[in-house]
Order: sequence, then structure tokens, then C-alpha cells
Amino acid sequence: MLGLVLGACLAAGPASAQQSVWDTVPSIDVVRNRLSLTPEQESKLAPIFERRAGELRTVREQLEQATSRAQKRTILRDAKHGADAFNKEVEGVLDASQKSEWRELRAQTREKVKERYEEKRDQQ
Repeated sequence: MLGLVLGACLAAGPASAQQSVWDTVPSIDVVRNRLSLTPEQESKLAPIFERRAGELRTVREQLEQATSRAQKRTILRDAKHGADAFNKEVEGVLDASQKSEWRELRAQTREKVKERYEEKRDQQ
């Protein structure tokens, strides 16, 4: 699904792709509240979320500097791999019930991104 959304956003242009990449990660505050994190889990997850935010800033910068669609596709493909690694790392900190809720939260976040993309596309 993320690949579909990223690919669709790439077709719409770099600004949409940049926003979509950023929006696919819920905030640590939302995660804390939704998953009822323990203080230990939060202390482990906070640096993971901070690092991912930095990675996404780098992705946005790379997209702004990319000069071809092929470069943009490569950047977005790499961002997808980063998202997968981030997700695996987050799930490694969570218990079974939290993993289920995390997956639901991620799915809802991706759906919101898809809806925003479709709204923007319809307005053009």
C-alpha cells in the first residue's frame, strides 16, 4: 500500500511525494496514547522515531534535488525500505497486542495519506 501511495504521489510531483513520505509515520505522542506504552518502551521508541524523522527530512531534501523521475523513484524505493526497517524496529519493542494496534495505526495513517492525495488530485 505504501508503495502504491508513494508511486501515486511521485506521479503527482515531488511536493506531494514529500508530504506523503512524512505523513506515513504517526507521532510518538499518538503512539504513546494509542498503544499505552510503558515508560521503558517510550524511552526505547523515542530515539527510533527521532531518527526516522531525520531520515524523512533527508528524503525530502533528496526529492527536491532529484532531476529525473528515475532518481525520484529510487529515492522513494529507498524510503520504503527505510519504512520497513523502522516498522520492524518499532515492532521489536512492542508486545503482541501493541503490535496489532500499531499495524492498525499504520494502516489508518496510510489511508489518510491516500485520501489526501486523492483530494488533491481531484482538485487539480
